[in-house]
Amino acid sequence: MEFLAPVSTAVMAVIWVIYLQLFFVQYRRNSRPYLVFHHAQNDNPDALCLLVNMGELPVHVQTVQAVVYFKNGQSITTTVTDFERINTEQHNVQQSLRQGPLLSGGYLVLGSFRNILCGDQDESEGNRRMDEIEGLELRVAVIHGPSRFPVGARRSFRIEHQPEPRIQPANIHTEQLSRKRDQSTVREWIECDLNPRRKGSSESDSSSQEELSED
Repeated sequence: MEFLAPVSTAVMAVIWVIYLQLFFVQYRRNSRPYLVFHHAQNDNPDALCLLVNMGELPVHVQTVQAVVYFKNGQSITTTVTDFERINTEQHNVQQSLRQGPLLSGGYLVLGSFRNILCGDQDESEGNRRMDEIEGLELRVAVIHGPSRFPVGARRSFRIEHQPEPRIQPANIHTEQLSRKRDQSTVREWIECDLNPRRKGSSESDSSSQEELSED
């Protein structure tokens, strides 16, 4: 029976290795950021647009941007600056700036899609502009604790005009930009908004936090 002792030890070692691997995979999965642009209510342009933090950890919002695409092939990029922050423990609506922490389960009310697309234009000018728009891309860059560099998310919508304007998502998912290969794209979003004196991905632009999730 003595030969069973080393076999038992080896089996236990394998079990522990498998257990630790599963624990590590679960930890990485739970710590990943997951942000959602949600088209609330219906496909009407006056429906609210929400940014929801579905991740397990809080994130710090750096910038929220809207890229508006016109039928003539042109596009403009604007920063969504007027929104309300609602966290899970809050029952009142809090007016806030475009930057700051967003807790797990919290969301930002970015305003209506019409406001995002047309800004502060009056009704006639807004309707005229709406008729010229064919698409919208919403994107956000955030600071996420376990990630060494800023991470982001984006979602595209198309605007249909038959008979009345309707907002239709191009995909059922919000694309998550949290991998190392997405680093330069998210950094460009932030630089476009903040216009820092130093640009690029040098060590001075990063923090001492953990690496991004690898491919």
